[in-house]
Amino acid sequence: MTRGRRPTRNLDAGISMAQVRGMAMQFVPGPDLPCTFMIRGSGRIIFVRVKRSARLHCGIPELAAAHNEPIARLRTLPGTGPLVRELWLYSKKGAWRYFRVTESGIDETGPDGEPLVTPGKIPSAGRGVVS
Repeated sequence: MTRGRRPTRNLDAGISMAQVRGMAMQFVPGPDLPCTFMIRGSGRIIFVRVKRSARLHCGIPELAAAHNEPIARLRTLPGTGPLVRELWLYSKKGAWRYFRVTESGIDETGPDGEPLVTPGKIPSAGRGVVS
């Protein structure tokens, strides 16, 4: 049984953001599909899962726990070398947060896929990593 119609407005916004980073190829939605679309560009292939989050403005550990299932599905895809896995979360109000899914956790990134850097702080290898 479905839970209503698929959200198209925010998915369209996600595709528009993806097209800035390269050529976006959207997949036909299915219950077992690990990602929503794929971006090819700048020497990388990026598998992206777009998902609505009821509580977007919280810490990375809480988000990782709340979205464990899509993170686990993304980890079934290869994520080494030029292959990257990302989880893009959005709120009902239209705010977005972006995360790179690694084998050991998730790291927050910007919409361009680059790691977020707090002004005045030097990024460390373990910043934002959640198991």
